[in-house]
Amino acid sequence: MFKRNFIPILVLLMICFFIVEPATVSDGVFTGLKIWVNNIIPYLFPMMVLSNILLQYNFLYSLFGKMDFISNKLLKNKYALIPFFISFVSGYPSGAMTVNSMAGFKRINEKQANYLTVFTNNCSFQFIAGAVSFSMLGHLYLYKYIAVPHIAGAIILSLLIKNNPSSDHSKKVVVSTVPFHAAFSSAMVKAITGILSVGGVIVIFSVLSSFLNKNLSSAAEMISLSIGAKDIIHSVLVGVLEVTNGCSIIASSGYVPLEIKLLIINFLISFSGISVVFQTVAVTNEFNFEIKNYIFYRFIHGIISAILSIIMYAVIY
Repeated sequence: MFKRNFIPILVLLMICFFIVEPATVSDGVFTGLKIWVNNIIPYLFPMMVLSNILLQYNFLYSLFGKMDFISNKLLKNKYALIPFFISFVSGYPSGAMTVNSMAGFKRINEKQANYLTVFTNNCSFQFIAGAVSFSMLGHLYLYKYIAVPHIAGAIILSLLIKNNPSSDHSKKVVVSTVPFHAAFSSAMVKAITGILSVGGVIVIFSVLSSFLNKNLSSAAEMISLSIGAKDIIHSVLVGVLEVTNGCSIIASSGYVPLEIKLLIINFLISFSGISVVFQTVAVTNEFNFEIKNYIFYRFIHGIISAILSIIMYAVIY
């Protein structure tokens, strides 16, 4: 009985909390809207429009198809470099959005779409270098200890996935010529729908993050742990929900060694957080998205990236 009604009960409890703590809800909503307007729309929306236009033409597939000797052998799909590259430029969930468009245009099948989404829906280099390394950690050169493990972890993950579907067995599809105005109109509709869905998820999880932050801060004062241990626990719990806040908390700690900060940040960025998971759900409507499988492999990606960051730090720093 309780298991069947768990979600409705949880939602009712959340509504009660929202009524009791309107100030916390308000802060969370405005924080989420600020993130959406200042950080998501300027970078993600234009890329959504442009990539959706490109994905309606044969040129992009032909271009990356010429590099299939790399993509097929390393990533087990001749078009895997397309979402991998777009994600590297725009960040999550643009990789998943690109895979979704490829599935919608019948370039890949459902199994391939789920396989690609796992390791091509990654963090952008701009976020790693600018937001985390420079703004949060205060040293731009630290980006290599995050970007390299993150990208290498994604490639390693693609090799570890069993029964990964090769694109060689998929039927080749040649899309008929699309007039630019039709391609542009279709891309705009998809981009607006996607950006609104992502914005809604960000706002909701920003409110939840505000509640979690407030409660964890209160609980931390009652627990007899070192300040560094409290910062680690706090950042991981918040970061599993929303990655940006988690990275900010651990980066600002004056009691945690740099190598531990890098380990936690690498895990959080590669796992991506529950907020990004639901953003991914919001932009994958062209195929049956396997969310449990996705969360499991994102967790593995986080572990791999954390281990690689410690190895890099020990060898290079």
